[in-house]
Amino acid sequence: MSVQFEDFEKHLDPDDLSLISILYFRRNKDNFTYNKGCEHALISKFLTRLLQLPEWYKGALALKKDGVLQQTQNEEVTNFWLDIENNNAQLQIDQAQIRSVFTLVTRSKSNNKAHDLIEEQKLNAILKRTLDHGSENYKKIKRARRPVNNAEDSTYTDENPLQENEDEATTEKSSQENDEKKITPNDIITDILGDTVEYLDISKEIFLIYKKDNPDGNLIDFRLNSLFFKVLPKSTKIGYLEEMDKKIESLLSKKVHDFLVQFFSKKLTAKEWYNEIDNLRSPELDDDIMIALVRVIRRTLPQFIKAFALEDQNPLLNITTLEGAHLNSFVHPCFDAFLWHISNVHYEYREITSKRHVNRNRADGAGYMIDANKFQLIYVEGSRPVTKKDKEIDDLKKITNNLENMFAEIVKDTIKNRRHLPSTLYVFGDLSFCLRIQLFYIDYYGAYRLNEVDNTNIPRNFSEIPDFVYFYECVLKWALLIRDVTQSFENARSNNGRQDCHSQMLFLNWVIDFVDVK
Repeated sequence: MSVQFEDFEKHLDPDDLSLISILYFRRNKDNFTYNKGCEHALISKFLTRLLQLPEWYKGALALKKDGVLQQTQNEEVTNFWLDIENNNAQLQIDQAQIRSVFTLVTRSKSNNKAHDLIEEQKLNAILKRTLDHGSENYKKIKRARRPVNNAEDSTYTDENPLQENEDEATTEKSSQENDEKKITPNDIITDILGDTVEYLDISKEIFLIYKKDNPDGNLIDFRLNSLFFKVLPKSTKIGYLEEMDKKIESLLSKKVHDFLVQFFSKKLTAKEWYNEIDNLRSPELDDDIMIALVRVIRRTLPQFIKAFALEDQNPLLNITTLEGAHLNSFVHPCFDAFLWHISNVHYEYREITSKRHVNRNRADGAGYMIDANKFQLIYVEGSRPVTKKDKEIDDLKKITNNLENMFAEIVKDTIKNRRHLPSTLYVFGDLSFCLRIQLFYIDYYGAYRLNEVDNTNIPRNFSEIPDFVYFYECVLKWALLIRDVTQSFENARSNNGRQDCHSQMLFLNWVIDFVDVK
Protein backbone atom coordinates (compact mmCIF):
# COMPACT_ATOMS: atom_id res chain seq x y z
CA MET A 1 0.00 0.00 0.00
CA SER A 2 1.32 3.45 -0.83
CA VAL A 3 2.24 6.02 1.79
CA GLN A 4 -0.71 8.14 0.66
CA PHE A 5 -3.22 5.43 1.53
CA GLU A 6 -1.49 4.65 4.82
CA ASP A 7 -2.03 8.30 5.72
CA PHE A 8 -5.70 7.92 4.77
CA GLU A 9 -6.13 5.09 7.27
CA LYS A 10 -4.35 6.97 10.05
CA HIS A 11 -6.76 9.89 9.75
CA LEU A 12 -9.90 7.83 9.06
CA ASP A 13 -12.80 8.58 11.35
CA PRO A 14 -14.82 5.31 11.75
CA ASP A 15 -18.03 7.32 12.04
CA ASP A 16 -17.33 9.51 9.01
CA LEU A 17 -16.15 7.83 5.81
CA SER A 18 -16.26 10.99 3.71
CA LEU A 19 -13.26 11.99 1.65
CA ILE A 20 -13.20 15.33 3.49
CA SER A 21 -12.40 13.61 6.81
CA ILE A 22 -9.87 11.25 5.23
CA LEU A 23 -7.95 14.16 3.66
CA TYR A 24 -8.13 16.21 6.84
CA PHE A 25 -4.34 16.15 7.29
CA ARG A 26 -3.89 17.94 3.93
CA ARG A 27 -5.90 20.99 4.88
CA ASN A 28 -3.01 22.49 6.82
CA LYS A 29 -0.63 22.09 3.86
CA ASP A 30 -2.40 23.46 0.81
CA ASN A 31 -5.72 24.37 -0.73
CA PHE A 32 -7.90 21.31 -1.27
CA THR A 33 -8.55 22.30 -4.88
CA TYR A 34 -5.08 23.71 -5.63
CA ASN A 35 -3.91 21.02 -8.05
CA LYS A 36 -6.97 19.59 -9.78
CA GLY A 37 -4.94 17.23 -11.95
CA CYS A 38 -3.36 15.67 -8.90
CA GLU A 39 -6.69 15.56 -7.08
CA HIS A 40 -8.39 13.82 -10.00
CA ALA A 41 -5.88 10.97 -9.92
CA LEU A 42 -5.85 10.81 -6.12
CA ILE A 43 -9.63 10.69 -5.76
CA SER A 44 -9.94 8.07 -8.50
CA LYS A 45 -7.39 5.84 -6.75
CA PHE A 46 -9.17 6.34 -3.46
CA LEU A 47 -12.55 5.43 -4.95
CA THR A 48 -11.06 2.30 -6.51
CA ARG A 49 -9.84 1.19 -3.09
CA LEU A 50 -13.03 2.28 -1.37
CA LEU A 51 -15.10 0.00 -3.58
CA GLN A 52 -13.09 -2.99 -2.27
CA LEU A 53 -14.05 -2.41 1.37
CA PRO A 54 -16.92 -4.37 3.03
CA GLU A 55 -18.94 -1.19 3.58
CA TRP A 56 -17.80 0.71 0.51
CA TYR A 57 -21.26 2.00 -0.27
CA LYS A 58 -21.36 4.04 2.97
CA GLY A 59 -18.24 5.90 1.96
CA ALA A 60 -19.54 6.34 -1.58
CA LEU A 61 -22.81 7.80 -0.31
CA ALA A 62 -20.90 10.18 1.96
CA LEU A 63 -18.71 11.29 -0.94
CA LYS A 64 -21.74 12.12 -3.03
CA LYS A 65 -23.31 13.98 -0.15
CA ASP A 66 -20.19 16.16 0.29
CA GLY A 67 -20.22 16.95 -3.42
CA VAL A 68 -16.54 16.13 -3.86
CA LEU A 69 -17.30 13.68 -6.68
CA GLN A 70 -17.45 16.69 -8.95
CA GLN A 71 -13.66 16.88 -8.63
CA THR A 72 -13.08 13.59 -10.45
CA GLN A 73 -13.45 12.94 -14.15
CA ASN A 74 -13.13 9.15 -13.76
CA GLU A 75 -15.58 7.58 -16.23
CA GLU A 76 -16.16 4.48 -14.11
CA VAL A 77 -17.18 6.54 -11.07
CA THR A 78 -19.49 8.70 -13.17
CA ASN A 79 -21.15 5.64 -14.72
CA PHE A 80 -21.48 4.12 -11.28
CA TRP A 81 -23.72 6.95 -10.05
CA LEU A 82 -25.70 7.05 -13.27
CA ASP A 83 -26.48 3.36 -12.81
CA ILE A 84 -27.47 3.95 -9.19
CA GLU A 85 -29.93 6.68 -10.18
CA ASN A 86 -31.38 4.59 -13.03
CA ASN A 87 -31.83 1.58 -10.78
CA ASN A 88 -33.46 3.68 -8.08
CA ALA A 89 -35.92 4.92 -10.67
CA GLN A 90 -36.65 1.36 -11.81
CA LEU A 91 -37.10 0.29 -8.19
CA GLN A 92 -39.69 3.01 -7.64
CA ILE A 93 -41.55 1.83 -10.75
CA ASP A 94 -41.50 -1.80 -9.51
CA GLN A 95 -42.75 -0.77 -6.07
CA ALA A 96 -45.53 1.26 -7.63
CA GLN A 97 -46.58 -1.80 -9.66
CA ILE A 98 -46.59 -3.97 -6.54
CA ARG A 99 -48.69 -1.40 -4.67
CA SER A 100 -51.12 -1.30 -7.58
CA VAL A 101 -51.44 -5.09 -7.49
CA PHE A 102 -52.03 -4.95 -3.74
CA THR A 103 -54.68 -2.27 -4.20
CA LEU A 104 -56.33 -4.31 -6.94
CA VAL A 105 -56.45 -7.41 -4.75
CA THR A 106 -57.79 -5.41 -1.81
CA ARG A 107 -60.57 -3.84 -3.87
CA SER A 108 -61.48 -7.12 -5.54
CA LYS A 109 -62.14 -8.99 -2.31
CA SER A 110 -65.24 -11.05 -2.65
CA ASN A 111 -67.59 -12.81 -0.28
CA ASN A 112 -65.49 -15.94 -0.77
CA LYS A 113 -63.07 -15.78 2.16
CA ALA A 114 -61.20 -18.83 0.95
CA HIS A 115 -60.44 -17.14 -2.38
CA ASP A 116 -59.36 -13.93 -0.65
CA LEU A 117 -56.99 -15.74 1.70
CA ILE A 118 -55.39 -17.65 -1.16
CA GLU A 119 -54.82 -14.43 -3.12
CA GLU A 120 -53.37 -12.76 -0.05
CA GLN A 121 -50.97 -15.67 0.50
CA LYS A 122 -49.84 -15.43 -3.13
CA LEU A 123 -49.29 -11.68 -2.86
CA ASN A 124 -47.25 -12.06 0.33
CA ALA A 125 -45.10 -14.67 -1.37
CA ILE A 126 -44.49 -12.35 -4.35
CA LEU A 127 -43.56 -9.48 -2.06
CA LYS A 128 -41.17 -11.64 -0.04
CA ARG A 129 -39.47 -13.00 -3.14
CA THR A 130 -39.08 -9.45 -4.52
CA LEU A 131 -37.49 -8.17 -1.33
CA ASP A 132 -35.29 -11.24 -0.87
CA HIS A 133 -34.00 -11.24 -4.45
CA GLY A 134 -31.68 -8.29 -4.00
CA SER A 135 -30.21 -9.46 -0.70
CA GLU A 136 -29.53 -12.97 -2.03
CA ASN A 137 -27.70 -11.57 -5.07
CA TYR A 138 -25.68 -9.30 -2.83
CA LYS A 139 -24.62 -12.26 -0.66
CA LYS A 140 -23.48 -14.22 -3.70
CA ILE A 141 -21.47 -11.27 -5.04
CA LYS A 142 -19.98 -10.54 -1.64
CA ARG A 143 -18.78 -14.15 -1.31
CA ALA A 144 -17.19 -13.87 -4.77
CA ARG A 145 -15.19 -10.75 -3.93
CA ARG A 146 -11.45 -11.39 -3.88
CA PRO A 147 -9.10 -9.61 -1.42
CA VAL A 148 -6.84 -6.89 -2.83
CA ASN A 149 -3.29 -6.60 -1.50
CA ASN A 150 -1.99 -3.67 -3.59
CA ALA A 151 -4.19 -0.61 -3.65
CA GLU A 152 -2.04 1.22 -6.17
CA ASP A 153 -2.32 -1.45 -8.87
CA SER A 154 -5.70 -2.90 -7.96
CA THR A 155 -8.85 -2.76 -10.00
CA TYR A 156 -12.44 -3.48 -9.11
CA THR A 157 -12.63 -7.30 -9.06
CA ASP A 158 -16.33 -8.12 -8.79
CA GLU A 159 -17.60 -9.99 -11.80
CA ASN A 160 -20.70 -7.83 -11.98
CA PRO A 161 -20.24 -4.54 -10.08
CA LEU A 162 -23.36 -3.00 -11.53
CA GLN A 163 -25.47 -5.80 -10.08
CA GLU A 164 -23.96 -5.21 -6.64
CA ASN A 165 -24.63 -1.49 -6.95
CA GLU A 166 -28.21 -2.27 -7.84
CA ASP A 167 -28.59 -4.60 -4.88
CA GLU A 168 -27.13 -2.04 -2.48
CA ALA A 169 -29.39 0.70 -3.80
CA THR A 170 -32.37 -1.63 -3.48
CA THR A 171 -31.45 -2.49 0.11
CA GLU A 172 -30.94 1.16 1.01
CA LYS A 173 -34.24 2.19 -0.57
CA SER A 174 -36.19 -0.64 1.03
CA SER A 175 -34.83 0.15 4.50
CA GLN A 176 -35.81 3.82 4.17
CA GLU A 177 -39.28 3.41 2.69
CA ASN A 178 -40.47 0.17 4.27
CA ASP A 179 -38.53 0.28 7.57
CA GLU A 180 -37.76 -3.40 7.20
CA LYS A 181 -36.81 -5.35 10.29
CA LYS A 182 -33.44 -7.06 10.51
CA ILE A 183 -33.81 -10.76 9.71
CA THR A 184 -33.40 -12.93 12.79
CA PRO A 185 -33.28 -16.73 13.14
CA ASN A 186 -36.87 -16.77 14.37
CA ASP A 187 -37.95 -15.05 11.14
CA ILE A 188 -36.24 -17.69 9.03
CA ILE A 189 -36.90 -20.96 10.88
CA THR A 190 -40.38 -22.25 10.20
CA ASP A 191 -42.32 -25.48 10.31
CA ILE A 192 -43.51 -27.18 7.14
CA LEU A 193 -46.60 -24.92 7.03
CA GLY A 194 -44.48 -21.77 7.08
CA ASP A 195 -45.25 -20.85 10.69
CA THR A 196 -42.38 -19.48 12.78
CA VAL A 197 -41.15 -21.93 15.40
CA GLU A 198 -38.97 -21.56 18.45
CA TYR A 199 -36.25 -23.98 19.39
CA LEU A 200 -32.86 -24.18 21.03
CA ASP A 201 -30.07 -21.71 20.33
CA ILE A 202 -27.74 -24.48 19.17
CA SER A 203 -30.32 -25.57 16.58
CA LYS A 204 -30.64 -21.99 15.34
CA GLU A 205 -26.87 -21.71 15.05
CA ILE A 206 -26.59 -24.93 13.03
CA PHE A 207 -29.50 -23.95 10.79
CA LEU A 208 -27.89 -20.62 9.92
CA ILE A 209 -24.53 -22.29 9.23
CA TYR A 210 -26.25 -24.75 6.90
CA LYS A 211 -28.22 -22.08 5.04
CA LYS A 212 -25.14 -19.93 4.61
CA ASP A 213 -23.27 -22.73 2.83
CA ASN A 214 -26.33 -24.40 1.26
CA PRO A 215 -28.90 -21.67 0.50
CA ASP A 216 -30.92 -24.01 -1.74
CA GLY A 217 -30.52 -27.14 0.42
CA ASN A 218 -33.44 -28.77 2.20
CA LEU A 219 -31.89 -31.63 4.22
CA ILE A 220 -29.49 -31.11 7.13
CA ASP A 221 -27.56 -34.33 7.77
CA PHE A 222 -26.77 -34.59 11.49
CA ARG A 223 -25.30 -38.08 11.35
CA LEU A 224 -21.93 -38.17 13.08
CA ASN A 225 -20.07 -39.28 9.95
CA SER A 226 -21.75 -36.82 7.58
CA LEU A 227 -19.62 -34.22 5.81
CA PHE A 228 -21.75 -31.37 7.16
CA PHE A 229 -21.43 -32.49 10.79
CA LYS A 230 -17.67 -33.02 10.50
CA VAL A 231 -17.01 -29.40 9.48
CA LEU A 232 -19.10 -27.85 12.28
CA PRO A 233 -17.18 -26.05 15.03
CA LYS A 234 -16.32 -28.31 17.96
CA SER A 235 -18.41 -26.32 20.42
CA THR A 236 -21.41 -26.55 18.08
CA LYS A 237 -21.03 -30.32 17.78
CA ILE A 238 -20.85 -30.72 21.54
CA GLY A 239 -23.93 -28.54 22.04
CA TYR A 240 -25.96 -30.55 19.54
CA LEU A 241 -24.87 -33.92 20.97
CA GLU A 242 -25.70 -32.80 24.50
CA GLU A 243 -29.22 -31.84 23.44
CA MET A 244 -29.68 -35.16 21.63
CA ASP A 245 -28.46 -37.05 24.69
CA LYS A 246 -31.04 -35.27 26.82
CA LYS A 247 -33.73 -36.25 24.36
CA ILE A 248 -32.68 -39.83 23.53
CA GLU A 249 -30.81 -41.23 26.52
CA SER A 250 -33.49 -40.06 28.94
CA LEU A 251 -35.88 -42.53 27.30
CA LEU A 252 -34.08 -45.43 29.02
CA SER A 253 -34.38 -45.93 32.76
CA LYS A 254 -31.48 -47.14 34.88
CA LYS A 255 -33.54 -50.20 35.82
CA VAL A 256 -33.74 -51.27 32.18
CA HIS A 257 -30.00 -50.80 31.68
CA ASP A 258 -29.11 -52.71 34.85
CA PHE A 259 -31.46 -55.54 33.89
CA LEU A 260 -29.83 -55.95 30.46
CA VAL A 261 -26.29 -55.77 31.87
CA GLN A 262 -27.05 -58.40 34.47
CA PHE A 263 -28.79 -60.76 32.04
CA PHE A 264 -26.15 -60.63 29.29
CA SER A 265 -23.13 -60.83 31.61
CA LYS A 266 -23.55 -64.59 31.94
CA LYS A 267 -21.28 -67.09 30.21
CA LEU A 268 -23.47 -70.02 29.21
CA THR A 269 -23.72 -72.74 26.59
CA ALA A 270 -26.43 -72.73 23.94
CA LYS A 271 -28.63 -75.10 25.96
CA GLU A 272 -28.18 -73.06 29.13
CA TRP A 273 -29.11 -69.90 27.24
CA TYR A 274 -32.35 -71.51 26.06
CA ASN A 275 -33.20 -72.36 29.67
CA GLU A 276 -32.49 -68.77 30.74
CA ILE A 277 -34.74 -67.45 27.99
CA ASP A 278 -37.56 -69.82 28.94
CA ASN A 279 -37.37 -68.75 32.59
CA LEU A 280 -36.98 -65.03 31.87
CA ARG A 281 -39.57 -62.83 33.60
CA SER A 282 -39.88 -59.13 34.15
CA PRO A 283 -38.50 -58.04 37.53
CA GLU A 284 -41.03 -55.17 37.52
CA LEU A 285 -44.61 -56.37 37.15
CA ASP A 286 -45.98 -52.82 36.87
CA ASP A 287 -43.38 -51.58 34.36
CA ASP A 288 -44.85 -51.81 30.85
CA ILE A 289 -41.52 -51.14 29.14
CA MET A 290 -39.74 -53.84 31.13
CA ILE A 291 -42.49 -56.34 30.38
CA ALA A 292 -42.37 -55.51 26.67
CA LEU A 293 -38.56 -55.81 26.64
CA VAL A 294 -38.74 -59.30 28.15
CA ARG A 295 -41.23 -60.33 25.46
CA VAL A 296 -38.90 -59.02 22.74
CA ILE A 297 -35.89 -60.88 24.14
CA ARG A 298 -37.81 -64.14 24.47
CA ARG A 299 -38.94 -63.87 20.86
CA THR A 300 -35.71 -62.73 19.17
CA LEU A 301 -32.72 -64.02 21.16
CA PRO A 302 -33.19 -67.77 20.38
CA GLN A 303 -32.45 -67.18 16.68
CA PHE A 304 -29.10 -65.58 17.57
CA ILE A 305 -28.21 -68.41 19.98
CA LYS A 306 -28.93 -70.94 17.25
CA ALA A 307 -26.64 -69.09 14.81
CA PHE A 308 -23.85 -68.92 17.41
CA ALA A 309 -24.16 -72.65 18.06
CA LEU A 310 -23.58 -73.42 14.37
CA GLU A 311 -19.99 -72.17 14.72
CA ASP A 312 -18.34 -72.59 11.27
CA GLN A 313 -21.75 -72.50 9.60
CA ASN A 314 -22.84 -69.41 11.51
CA PRO A 315 -24.74 -67.28 8.93
CA LEU A 316 -23.58 -64.09 10.66
CA LEU A 317 -19.98 -65.00 9.79
CA ASN A 318 -20.71 -66.45 6.35
CA ILE A 319 -19.87 -64.02 3.54
CA THR A 320 -22.19 -65.90 1.17
CA THR A 321 -25.31 -65.29 3.30
CA LEU A 322 -28.00 -63.66 1.16
CA GLU A 323 -29.54 -60.31 2.04
CA GLY A 324 -33.06 -61.64 2.52
CA ALA A 325 -32.00 -64.53 4.73
CA HIS A 326 -29.87 -62.26 6.92
CA LEU A 327 -32.45 -59.49 7.36
CA ASN A 328 -35.42 -61.82 7.82
CA SER A 329 -33.64 -63.85 10.49
CA PHE A 330 -31.85 -61.24 12.61
CA VAL A 331 -32.96 -57.67 11.82
CA HIS A 332 -36.64 -57.59 10.87
CA PRO A 333 -37.87 -59.84 13.73
CA CYS A 334 -36.28 -57.47 16.27
CA PHE A 335 -37.91 -54.43 14.67
CA ASP A 336 -41.23 -56.25 14.42
CA ALA A 337 -41.22 -57.21 18.11
CA PHE A 338 -40.10 -53.83 19.44
CA LEU A 339 -42.49 -51.82 17.27
CA TRP A 340 -45.49 -53.98 18.15
CA HIS A 341 -44.91 -54.29 21.91
CA ILE A 342 -43.46 -50.80 22.50
CA SER A 343 -44.65 -48.42 19.76
CA ASN A 344 -48.04 -49.88 18.80
CA VAL A 345 -46.86 -49.98 15.16
CA HIS A 346 -47.40 -52.78 12.64
CA TYR A 347 -44.15 -53.72 10.89
CA GLU A 348 -44.00 -55.51 7.55
CA TYR A 349 -40.97 -56.82 5.70
CA ARG A 350 -39.86 -58.77 2.60
CA GLU A 351 -39.90 -56.14 -0.21
CA ILE A 352 -42.81 -53.88 0.73
CA THR A 353 -44.44 -51.56 -1.84
CA SER A 354 -46.57 -48.51 -1.10
CA LYS A 355 -48.03 -45.54 -2.92
CA ARG A 356 -45.96 -43.32 -0.63
CA HIS A 357 -42.67 -44.72 -1.86
CA VAL A 358 -40.69 -42.59 -4.30
CA ASN A 359 -40.79 -43.97 -7.85
CA ARG A 360 -42.42 -47.16 -6.55
CA ASN A 361 -39.20 -48.19 -4.82
CA ARG A 362 -39.57 -51.29 -2.70
CA ALA A 363 -38.60 -51.10 0.96
CA ASP A 364 -37.03 -54.00 2.83
CA GLY A 365 -39.25 -53.05 5.77
CA ALA A 366 -42.03 -50.58 6.55
CA GLY A 367 -43.94 -49.67 9.72
CA TYR A 368 -47.50 -48.36 9.88
CA MET A 369 -49.68 -46.87 12.58
CA ILE A 370 -52.63 -49.10 13.43
CA ASP A 371 -55.22 -46.36 13.93
CA ALA A 372 -57.70 -45.23 11.29
CA ASN A 373 -55.09 -43.17 9.42
CA LYS A 374 -52.56 -46.01 9.05
CA PHE A 375 -49.79 -43.53 8.30
CA GLN A 376 -46.44 -45.01 7.38
CA LEU A 377 -43.85 -43.88 9.91
CA ILE A 378 -40.93 -46.23 9.17
CA TYR A 379 -38.81 -47.06 6.15
CA VAL A 380 -36.02 -49.67 6.32
CA GLU A 381 -33.29 -50.71 3.90
CA GLY A 382 -30.68 -53.39 4.54
CA SER A 383 -27.90 -55.45 3.04
CA ARG A 384 -26.20 -58.81 3.42
CA PRO A 385 -23.35 -59.26 5.97
CA VAL A 386 -20.71 -58.50 3.31
CA THR A 387 -21.37 -56.08 0.45
CA LYS A 388 -19.92 -53.09 -1.43
CA LYS A 389 -19.68 -49.62 0.12
CA ASP A 390 -21.75 -48.13 -2.71
CA LYS A 391 -24.75 -50.07 -1.40
CA GLU A 392 -24.72 -48.01 1.81
CA ILE A 393 -24.67 -44.69 -0.06
CA ASP A 394 -27.45 -45.72 -2.45
CA ASP A 395 -29.64 -47.04 0.37
CA LEU A 396 -29.21 -43.87 2.41
CA LYS A 397 -30.34 -41.70 -0.51
CA LYS A 398 -33.30 -44.00 -1.05
CA ILE A 399 -34.28 -43.84 2.62
CA THR A 400 -34.03 -40.04 2.96
CA ASN A 401 -35.99 -39.42 -0.25
CA ASN A 402 -38.79 -41.68 0.91
CA LEU A 403 -38.83 -40.28 4.44
CA GLU A 404 -39.23 -36.74 3.10
CA ASN A 405 -42.08 -37.94 0.91
CA MET A 406 -43.74 -39.78 3.81
CA PHE A 407 -43.49 -36.70 6.03
CA ALA A 408 -45.11 -34.51 3.38
CA GLU A 409 -47.88 -37.05 2.76
CA ILE A 410 -48.75 -37.15 6.46
CA VAL A 411 -49.01 -33.35 6.60
CA LYS A 412 -51.09 -33.22 3.43
CA ASP A 413 -53.51 -35.98 4.45
CA THR A 414 -53.93 -34.62 7.98
CA ILE A 415 -54.84 -31.13 6.79
CA LYS A 416 -57.13 -32.41 4.02
CA ASN A 417 -59.08 -34.33 6.67
CA ARG A 418 -59.18 -31.25 8.91
CA ARG A 419 -57.29 -32.91 11.73
CA HIS A 420 -54.79 -31.47 14.16
CA LEU A 421 -51.17 -32.02 13.28
CA PRO A 422 -49.38 -33.74 16.18
CA SER A 423 -47.07 -31.63 18.30
CA THR A 424 -44.34 -34.22 17.68
CA LEU A 425 -44.03 -35.33 14.06
CA TYR A 426 -41.10 -37.49 12.97
CA VAL A 427 -40.68 -40.25 10.41
CA PHE A 428 -38.11 -42.97 11.04
CA GLY A 429 -35.55 -44.87 9.04
CA ASP A 430 -33.05 -47.67 9.45
CA LEU A 431 -30.01 -48.47 7.37
CA SER A 432 -28.79 -52.00 8.10
CA PHE A 433 -25.47 -52.18 6.35
CA CYS A 434 -23.46 -55.38 6.75
CA LEU A 435 -23.64 -56.16 10.49
CA ARG A 436 -24.41 -52.61 11.65
CA ILE A 437 -27.79 -50.98 12.13
CA GLN A 438 -28.12 -47.19 11.96
CA LEU A 439 -31.37 -45.80 13.34
CA PHE A 440 -32.46 -42.21 12.69
CA TYR A 441 -35.46 -39.95 12.19
CA ILE A 442 -36.40 -36.94 10.08
CA ASP A 443 -38.21 -33.86 11.37
CA TYR A 444 -38.76 -30.40 9.87
CA TYR A 445 -37.63 -27.04 11.25
CA GLY A 446 -36.89 -24.68 8.39
CA ALA A 447 -35.50 -27.69 6.52
CA TYR A 448 -35.67 -31.45 6.84
CA ARG A 449 -33.24 -32.69 9.49
CA LEU A 450 -31.76 -36.19 9.54
CA ASN A 451 -31.03 -36.99 13.21
CA GLU A 452 -29.25 -40.13 14.35
CA VAL A 453 -30.89 -41.94 17.27
CA ASP A 454 -28.16 -44.55 17.71
CA ASN A 455 -26.17 -47.18 15.89
CA THR A 456 -24.79 -50.55 16.94
CA ASN A 457 -23.24 -53.76 15.69
CA ILE A 458 -25.13 -57.04 15.58
CA PRO A 459 -23.42 -59.60 17.88
CA ARG A 460 -21.89 -62.48 15.88
CA ASN A 461 -20.91 -65.20 18.37
CA PHE A 462 -20.92 -66.21 22.04
CA SER A 463 -17.92 -64.00 22.84
CA GLU A 464 -20.00 -60.96 21.86
CA ILE A 465 -23.02 -61.82 24.04
CA PRO A 466 -22.40 -58.75 26.30
CA ASP A 467 -22.86 -56.54 23.21
CA PHE A 468 -26.57 -57.41 23.24
CA VAL A 469 -26.89 -54.71 25.91
CA TYR A 470 -26.07 -52.07 23.28
CA PHE A 471 -28.07 -53.84 20.58
CA TYR A 472 -31.34 -54.03 22.53
CA GLU A 473 -30.93 -50.58 24.05
CA CYS A 474 -30.35 -49.08 20.60
CA VAL A 475 -33.55 -50.48 19.11
CA LEU A 476 -35.50 -49.80 22.33
CA LYS A 477 -34.64 -46.07 22.22
CA TRP A 478 -35.77 -45.92 18.60
CA ALA A 479 -39.04 -47.69 19.44
CA LEU A 480 -39.71 -45.40 22.42
CA LEU A 481 -39.21 -42.33 20.25
CA ILE A 482 -41.66 -43.78 17.72
CA ARG A 483 -44.11 -44.35 20.57
CA ASP A 484 -43.89 -40.64 21.44
CA VAL A 485 -45.01 -39.83 17.89
CA THR A 486 -47.94 -42.28 17.90
CA GLN A 487 -49.07 -40.90 21.26
CA SER A 488 -48.79 -37.38 19.88
CA PHE A 489 -51.17 -38.38 17.08
CA GLU A 490 -53.60 -39.74 19.67
CA ASN A 491 -53.42 -36.52 21.68
CA ALA A 492 -54.02 -34.44 18.56
CA ARG A 493 -57.02 -36.57 17.63
CA SER A 494 -58.57 -36.20 21.08
CA ASN A 495 -58.02 -32.43 21.03
CA ASN A 496 -61.50 -31.19 20.07
CA GLY A 497 -61.89 -33.91 17.46
CA ARG A 498 -61.87 -31.84 14.27
CA GLN A 499 -59.77 -28.77 13.74
CA ASP A 500 -60.92 -25.36 12.60
CA CYS A 501 -58.02 -25.16 10.15
CA HIS A 502 -59.38 -23.19 7.20
CA SER A 503 -56.16 -21.20 6.86
CA GLN A 504 -54.06 -24.37 6.79
CA MET A 505 -56.35 -25.92 4.21
CA LEU A 506 -56.06 -22.85 2.03
CA PHE A 507 -52.31 -22.95 2.39
CA LEU A 508 -52.21 -26.63 1.42
CA ASN A 509 -51.58 -26.07 -2.29
CA TRP A 510 -48.54 -23.99 -1.42
CA VAL A 511 -47.33 -26.64 1.02
CA ILE A 512 -47.60 -29.39 -1.59
CA ASP A 513 -45.41 -27.42 -3.99
CA PHE A 514 -42.98 -26.50 -1.26
CA VAL A 515 -42.33 -30.01 0.10
CA ASP A 516 -42.25 -31.45 -3.45
CA VAL A 517 -44.56 -34.39 -2.86
CA LYS A 518 -43.83 -37.00 -5.50
